[in-house]
Amino acid sequence: MIRRMSADGTITIDDIRDFFGLVLEKYPAVLDLINAADEDLQLLPQGFVFSLPALHALLDPGQNLAYREFSKLLSDSSLNQELSAFDAEVTLFRSSGKIDTSRYCLRQRLQP
Repeated sequence: MIRRMSADGTITIDDIRDFFGLVLEKYPAVLDLINAADEDLQLLPQGFVFSLPALHALLDPGQNLAYREFSKLLSDSSLNQELSAFDAEVTLFRSSGKIDTSRYCLRQRLQP
């Protein structure tokens, strides 16, 4: 599903951004993949809601990149700035007080 990965198969921030772009474009195969996943990946009226462990499992099923590295990759990135090209952002959807169990939402920004 992800178009490019590094030579060693490790997921990159570009892969994550591309996946989010496909979600925002409502690419049917990606929406089917999300709909077939567990409850930690959901398409809701607010947007694409996910937990970081569930997103990692979906995007890197072979776990070529350890979960902690995946989480750090996201936190160290400028992903929200890059998503602004799609008028979108990732926001906190429901906080559990812990990054790993909180839920996040990829959503289109509201137009003024």
